[in-house]
This record gives sequence, C-alpha cells and structure tokens, in this order.
Amino acid sequence: MKKLVLLFILSAIISPPLFAQISAELDSITVTASRITTTISESGKSVSVITQENIRSMAVTSVDELLRSLPGVNINARQGFGVQADVGIRGSTFSQVLFMLDNVPLNDPLTAHFNTNIPVSLSEIGQVELIRGPASTSFGADAVGGVVHIKTKMYLEREIDTRNGFLHHFNTDVAAGENGLQMLDTAAEFQANRWRFSASVRASSSDGETFANPGFAEGISDQQEYNSYFKLFNTSAAVSRRFNDNWSWYVRGGYDKRDFDARYFYTRSIFDESVEEITNRWGLTSLNYNNGNHRTELNASYRVVDDIFDFNPAIAPANEHTTGLLFLNLSHQYEFDAEKFRFLGDRLNRVRLMVGAQYLDKKIESTDRGNHQESMGGIYAISSARWSGGLNITTSLRLQFDALGNADLLPQLSTSYNLETITFRSSIGQAVRTGDFTERYISSALPNLTPLRNIGNPDLEPEKSLTFDAGFDWTPVHQIKLSPTFFYRSSSNLIDYALTNSGQITNASNLLPDEDYFYASNISSSSARGVEIFLNGNFRLTNSRSVAANTGYTYIKTTSDQETVSRYIANHPSHQASFSADYRSSFFTIQSQSSYNVRSPEADAIVSGDVPSSYFMTHLRFAVSPFGEGVQFYSRIINLTNTQYQEILGAPMPGRWVMGGVQISL
Repeated sequence: MKKLVLLFILSAIISPPLFAQISAELDSITVTASRITTTISESGKSVSVITQENIRSMAVTSVDELLRSLPGVNINARQGFGVQADVGIRGSTFSQVLFMLDNVPLNDPLTAHFNTNIPVSLSEIGQVELIRGPASTSFGADAVGGVVHIKTKMYLEREIDTRNGFLHHFNTDVAAGENGLQMLDTAAEFQANRWRFSASVRASSSDGETFANPGFAEGISDQQEYNSYFKLFNTSAAVSRRFNDNWSWYVRGGYDKRDFDARYFYTRSIFDESVEEITNRWGLTSLNYNNGNHRTELNASYRVVDDIFDFNPAIAPANEHTTGLLFLNLSHQYEFDAEKFRFLGDRLNRVRLMVGAQYLDKKIESTDRGNHQESMGGIYAISSARWSGGLNITTSLRLQFDALGNADLLPQLSTSYNLETITFRSSIGQAVRTGDFTERYISSALPNLTPLRNIGNPDLEPEKSLTFDAGFDWTPVHQIKLSPTFFYRSSSNLIDYALTNSGQITNASNLLPDEDYFYASNISSSSARGVEIFLNGNFRLTNSRSVAANTGYTYIKTTSDQETVSRYIANHPSHQASFSADYRSSFFTIQSQSSYNVRSPEADAIVSGDVPSSYFMTHLRFAVSPFGEGVQFYSRIINLTNTQYQEILGAPMPGRWVMGGVQISL
C-alpha cells in the first residue's frame, strides 16, 4: 500500500499535459461538437482536445491509449499497442461510441470491436476531439455515449492558402523494445502554392509475451505455451487543392492490415486458439465551398474490410467476412445578419443555421452471417446563436431512418454561459444505435446450428436513449482549470443475448427443434448516472522550464430493469481516476500517465481469466533533446508497476515493457 501511495504522489508530480494551454483551450481551440464549428466554451458540451504536440510527448503508442486519461472514458482492451480495444463513454457500451476520421464514420458494420482500428499514423493526427454525451442529431446513429473525432493535419489545413511558396514537414518516430517490439511511425507533408501532399507509414510488431496454454493442461492442445504476437501496418496518403478563394478539395486513401493472436478475445472456450487477420482499404474526400456567410461541405467515403477469424483449425474452418460501407454527407451552413433577429435580444451578435442530409449503405458477405445489404440515413438541422453577454444556445433536430424503414425524431439542446473566469454548460438530447451485422445475423448461415450458440435477430429495433448533463469550467487563475460534470442517461430497447427456446424464434430456419440458443433481442432498459471531474494546471517556471499536472475522476452507477445487470450493459469501472504530470526543459522532459480502476471482478480458472476488482497502472516517458527540439531521444516504460490484469476476461494485458526510440521533426 505504501508503494501504491508513493506512485500516486510521483504521478501527481510528473505527467503529460493532455490539453493545449489552459488560457487557450476554451477560447481559441475550435471543435465540431455539433458539426457547426465553435470554440469549446460556446459548444455547451463537455469536450476534451488532444493536440499534435500532446501526442508527440505522451507515453502512449496508440489512439486508445491516448484516451485512457480522459475523464468519462473507459477502455477495455484485449492487448496493448493498439491491437484491439473497446471504448465506452460515461458508462455506454462499446457499440454506443461513434469514431470518426476527417468528418466520416469509422465504425465497421460487422462489429464495434473494430472501432479503434485507426487507419492513420499518429504522426498524421492533428487533433483528437472527445465529445461526451449524445450526438446522433448531428452525426447519426451510434453516437450515444459520445464521439471520438480524429482529424488529420491535412484535413485541418485543407482550406489554408499556401500561395507564398514551398513548405515541407517531416516527422518520424522509430522505437524498439522487449519481446521483439519494433515500431515505426513516420509522416511527410509538402505544400506548394495551392497544393498540399502528405503520406504516412505506421508499422509495429512483437513476438508478444509468453503465457501458459490452458488447453495443454486440459489435454486438449499439444502446445504448452502461446504468445500474444501482433503485426500491424498501415499506410495513408492525401492530396488537397485550394482552387480559389471559395473552393477547396481534399482526398485521402489508405491501407491497414492487422495480424494478431486473438485467443480469448471473444470467447472463454478451452478450445479457443484464435488468430485473426483484418485488412482494410479505404478512401474519403471532402469538397468545400466558402463564400462569406455561406459554407457548403460534401463528405464521402468508402471502406472495404476483410476479416479472417480462425477459432481453431482442428475444429472448424475459419470464418471469413467482407464488409463494405459507403457514406455520404452534404451540409450547408448560413450565417444570418444578426440585426434580423433583434427580437431575441439587443446583444445577439451571431446566428448560424446548418441543414444537411446523410446516407449510409452497408453490405456484408460472410461464411456464417450470410450476404446482406441495407441502407440508412437521415436529414438534420442545427442552429447556433451567440449573445455578446456570454450566452450561447445550440439546437438540433434530426429525422433518422433505420435499415427497417422506421423513423426516429431526435432533438438536442446545448447551452453555455460564459463569464470572465467560469463557463456554465448543459445539454440534453436523444440518440439511437442500430444493431450491427453480428447482432442481426450471427450464425444465420450455419446449417443445423448446435444449441447454446449465439443466433442473430434481423428484426432488432434501434436502441434509444435520453441524456442530460450539466457542469462548468472554472479558471480561477490563468494556469488552473477545474471542470466537474454531472450526467444521467436513460436507455431502452438495449440489445443483449438472452437464452431462448428455438420454438420462440420465428426468424431463423437453421435451429434444432426444442433447443435453447442465445438470441439477440431488445430485452433491457437501463440508466446510468455519474460524475466526472477534471483538474489541470500549467505553470511556467522560467523561459525554458515548465510543469503541468492533471487529475481526473469518474464515478458511474448503472442500473437495469433486469435482475442482474448484464456485462454487455455495465462493463465499466464504477470508480476511475487518472493522474498525469509533466516537467519540461529545453534539454530534458519527463512525463507519467497513471490510472486507478475499481470495477466488478470476474474470474475463470479454466482460461486463466482474472479481471481484478481494482488495479493501478502507470507509464513513464523520459526524453532528452541534445541537438534542439528537432531531435529527441526517449525511453518509455509501459506498465511500470508490472500489474497483472485483464480488462476482457481471458485476454491478459501487457506486463512491464521497456522500449526506447528517437523522434525527428524537420
């Protein structure tokens, strides 16, 4: 216990500033919390921003690790280093979080387990926006708990005019570590006149840690041990063109491949010897028109994902799935003359209205789920008004159509009131989530399905929720900010698997008579309430030395109309604390990132599974810059305390890993 307290004190003195300077965060960083671009203080939402500078200095190796220290975010990973992780926000399920890249969705229609398969390098990311709370009225289905919007540097800069000559930027990060770990993350950008080009490569691989094979002890496998190996690779390239003062165009394409040990990622079966290979080809584009008060944007993307999941080659052939996702979004924003709205108050100084339409077409070809195609979309309107006295109001309304042709009307209201040192904010809104292809069609193409297997339900209705939150951001002095928030979410039609007799399942023809199966159904309602608190401070000691410290805490309580709250609905910590601090000088920097989680324990001796009731984690990063800011040599220690823990039962998380590398920026 004394060691734990000492580590808490150490981490409070030394870890990474996750946000931009406090004085700038609320007033100058722009976000798209409701598609209409505003500052954080105007949005009325609880928003956190991670900048490119933060990413380069943190003791992390992937986007899901970036999110771990943010209040309200729960990560359930199956492996480290960005292999695979489920992300929940404010007690939501992992399927209720929308991931976006450059204003297009990343959520794969097969399963939300792939949400954190981010297909760009860390070096190309310019900004990560975490928008807490419902956002379906602006972004569509699945944005129930919140939105993680990743914006590349090229997308953020696509409308900047570069007629004044030739510019170039180059960033690379090369590292190696224990267990054969090798990592490369590099990106280059060139600007000439009105053209911009960028390209990136990210590759990481490891032999993995060695674990005893439970199947060997049971006499099922002849392999005494297994390794948690992984091989990850992605490459991406983008072009943007500023045609004139009004028109700009941006296009990006890429390729992402993942090959990893997936044992106990999805099952607790003693026969599980899973490996998985995922290949993702994708492209997106944005066309923008900006002429004074008018702004129009067309976004389009298309993704093809191949997933080969081999549970155990001695038992059955591998499951193969190919999914496609076409996305289109067209929006137009108009800024009115505030004089025409003086009836709303003499101090009204800005009124903006956005209208838009969205379309998604999803398809799948699968050995066990069959071949399917379905479409969904919606139309929406968003308005934003700002008064010079500090009041901001954003309203939005969306008519959302699901794959069955049903329509839901989704309203949302966000308000903020800015005083000199404090911003009060509140929001209320509805959101929906539709079932993915796994929930709708799993095992539907397997003949004579054996009992107690999962079976999908093509008639699932969307999950629905209503969320309210209220909080404030207080900056008592220039260097310190306190942000507490209370939230409450009520959900209905939640999708879960319930043990059901085949005689009661009328939309599946491959079941055995009078046998029981786990049938996907809209069976549950639940409510989640909680508090999230964030306190951070940045202090400049001299012109070349600074210290930053950040502390976050989240409490969540989930209740359900079921006798027992299912793991699907409430697989999140009840208490979660994060600690970080950072010391920087012109030559030397040290950062730490720590967390403490309290959650419901689980155990399964057969698969060596153990989700502890509480666990503490800390990561450290040391760096020196002997030749100036352009070259930095660093060392990272992942899981300094060598904590043995699991977040998904059966899938052990990495113990202590030591790695070192060099970052070069030109």
